Amino acid sequence: MEKEKNEIKQESIVGRVRFKPLPFDEQQAFRRLDNRLRLQVLFSSVSRVNRIWKYWSLTASVALLVAVAIFFVDEREEQALVYYETTAVPDAKTKITLPDSSVVWLNANACLRYPREFSSACRQVTIKGEALFEVRKDEKKPFIVQTEDIGIKVFGTTFNVEAEVDKTVVTLLTGKVGIYTKMNHTTVADRILKPGEQAVYEKSKTGLTVLETNTDNTISWVTGIFHFKDRTLEDIMKELQRAFHVKIHIENEALKKQTFNADFTDKETLDEILSILQISARYQIEKRKGEIFLK
Repeated sequence: MEKEKNEIKQESIVGRVRFKPLPFDEQQAFRRLDNRLRLQVLFSSVSRVNRIWKYWSLTASVALLVAVAIFFVDEREEQALVYYETTAVPDAKTKITLPDSSVVWLNANACLRYPREFSSACRQVTIKGEALFEVRKDEKKPFIVQTEDIGIKVFGTTFNVEAEVDKTVVTLLTGKVGIYTKMNHTTVADRILKPGEQAVYEKSKTGLTVLETNTDNTISWVTGIFHFKDRTLEDIMKELQRAFHVKIHIENEALKKQTFNADFTDKETLDEILSILQISARYQIEKRKGEIFLK
């Protein structure tokens, strides 16, 4: 009977996958992981989640979008929780609806880890890479996003997270979020963000840097809408790189510093945007090995 339940769970998990996964024996990998995790004790629930995630990343690497379920014992709930881990494929975006109906958009190669059902105390997920969160409001159950370096506490809002190896950037569109760093050993947030503010945490620096930003461009990788006002061509190309997942090189140094004003609101393709900017910038476009060179 237990074997049949496990098989049903595995079939449910595979049903959430949007792209064909790499071939591997899911049941065998699941059983090995389950047996190993049952031997781990005396860890807090948060540290256990991080350790399990690192272990699974080493033992079941994937190249395409894959959802994986693993078990651990939540001491507060005293029950086994099922976790999904979803990675967006390269050159694509993935939309995920969480158990509380909150929505997460994953940028290319981003990885989200979340439970099949949230606990009674909070709604916690873990992110690597870039994601846009539209969190459903629930004042009794805060929403927590954990990156490698910081924690983000939310009650109902929309914000963008870029969680990279050496830097994490949080941009708030609506609502309010609290930012907590590893250096903070209190329950008080290092900083409360207001809409239009962006918090940057870099491992090589101390504390957070908070600045105002154009939120439209921050989420352009989802909306396809760009607003450039007095922006250098170099800055514009950096945003286009992130939105379209392609490397763009500007080989003329003088060209990098030219400033432009332009709005793209009809979800133009990258080729269309580059062609329109080319009228004023007068550069030549060359494509080599999947990368773009402006001369």
